[in-house]
Amino acid sequence: MRRLSHEMMALFGSRVGVAAIGMATSIILARGLGPHDRGLLAIALLLPSTLMTLTKLGITQANVYCCRREGARLEQIAANSLALALTLGITAGAAVWLLREPLSDSVLRGLPAWALLLALWRLPLLLIDNYFWGVLQAMGQFGLYNRRTLAGAALVLAGVGWLWGLGRLDLGSALTVYAACTTVVVGSLLWSVRRRLAFGFRVDRQLLTRQLSFGSKSYTQILTTHLLFRSDVYLVAYFLDPARTAFYSLALHFTEMLLEIPQAVGWVIYPKLASLEKTDVHRTTAQTCRRTLFLTTLAGIVLVAAGPVLIPLWYGRAFAPAVDPLPFAAVGAVAMAVFTILSRDFTSRNRQGVNIFSGLVALGLNLGLNLVLIPVWGIVGAALSTAIAYVVAAALLLVFFRVESGLTIRETLLPTAQDVRSIALAGWQPFERRLARHPWIRRWLPAVAVAADADSRRVTK
Repeated sequence: MRRLSHEMMALFGSRVGVAAIGMATSIILARGLGPHDRGLLAIALLLPSTLMTLTKLGITQANVYCCRREGARLEQIAANSLALALTLGITAGAAVWLLREPLSDSVLRGLPAWALLLALWRLPLLLIDNYFWGVLQAMGQFGLYNRRTLAGAALVLAGVGWLWGLGRLDLGSALTVYAACTTVVVGSLLWSVRRRLAFGFRVDRQLLTRQLSFGSKSYTQILTTHLLFRSDVYLVAYFLDPARTAFYSLALHFTEMLLEIPQAVGWVIYPKLASLEKTDVHRTTAQTCRRTLFLTTLAGIVLVAAGPVLIPLWYGRAFAPAVDPLPFAAVGAVAMAVFTILSRDFTSRNRQGVNIFSGLVALGLNLGLNLVLIPVWGIVGAALSTAIAYVVAAALLLVFFRVESGLTIRETLLPTAQDVRSIALAGWQPFERRLARHPWIRRWLPAVAVAADADSRRVTK
């Protein structure tokens, strides 16, 4: 349990670092491109992410499941993942390129063909990155993931910052930086994993069948969740102009920093849940949900309070309209923290159908509300629609969890004093370990050190 907490804090720390670097990158892009081109860039970056979700078939989750539950060889899992990612990525990219004309009249309105080509270049690379994240989870190599993610974000920041300093930052150069950095980062990922696993290109068809069988259940869940997360952006782009798409994307970028908390926790806890007995899975999930919700809610309050000051200060007065949808977007992010953690419980037990049902109900509600409210209230209507849908998704999943686990809603959502104490100690432990190297400093904090040791022993038991 102590190792699990350490991995969560390390992954969360790396995600916070990535979010901070991404914020700096976003500020440079906003000031360098302006609202119109920033809106087009948002669509160009979102497109390969959506296509990846449409084509990844749940293989990431299947990689963890097949290794942890079925004992499949990681070398063969990696080989299957590489071959499948290249095949699906190239095929899907070619299909979208052939359909570029009808797409340019709807959700990709205003996006040049060359920008679409640069966006599609990233698709097979993102699939490789996603599949091999499942391999790294199964290997327990969270440190490698953390370093690679931070390096990738730093490369993008350096690239766009350099271009901005030269006065040559535009839509084309920004997309080129993203394409080049993705290529470098994924190449380094393959090289790093290849040093640890002797995988090749030979496909194991029996294993691939099992991967696809499990993945097909996760795929529907992942696709539903992605559409629940991103359909509002496409509808804003369809109904409104690129500038207002940029404002809405910026508000989401702010609130998505909140989701770094449940995502980091969920990534670490999923392999653990997949190896536990059912009763232990429920108990661990409830504890994790309480603590994650507590942290996300606190961060959301800070974000809503600081957003009206930070957005105009960092991005310029031209982006001030991004403040309007921020409170509703923050409420939605807090609700999705609950959904994200509880969904790991069902996925780890091969019960993705529950997640899919909850997501589909919320997705239908989200689409319907957006179609009505965006033409009336613009980006505020989009944020309100999405917040309502996210709350419904979390509530449905909570009801199913209550029935299957026997745990009360209070036991699942409301943090205890011990939860707060454990969160504080988990944040303190990295500093405490560093202080241990300096006895003259540690002497001033004996009570804290003893409390940390006692809590660690209690959690371990």
